[in-house]
Amino acid sequence: MNVPFPGGKGYVFGAVGAWLLFLTAVVMTAVGRQRGWPEPLVALVAAAPTVIAAIQFVIAYRLVARQDEFVRSLFAKRMLIAAAMTIVLAIAWSSAELMGAPHLPAWLLYPLIWGLFGALTPLIRGSRA
Repeated sequence: MNVPFPGGKGYVFGAVGAWLLFLTAVVMTAVGRQRGWPEPLVALVAAAPTVIAAIQFVIAYRLVARQDEFVRSLFAKRMLIAAAMTIVLAIAWSSAELMGAPHLPAWLLYPLIWGLFGALTPLIRGSRA
């Protein structure tokens, strides 16, 4: 069964807008630190990705809550697998860092989990285990 989810142009435009804001805030935090912006301003900009991520998860939750039981279980399955893969990859990479691999910033976990969710969506089409 091909589920049209997340449906609607409004959700897509909102998600793209949130991603652009998220990435802009990450870049602007680095720019602000390099250019010597006042610390309170840098701290405010640095907090923006956290707020944006929280809002995007709330919006996704509300969208899922309005769906039928099949779509909710399908979303939960996809998100659980994406979250598990993200956690496993983060632990593996942190172990590699102990062996000399370069450090990666934790904010990369947020796009990773949604990227994995998107990649898994066409692969996981049923709610059964």
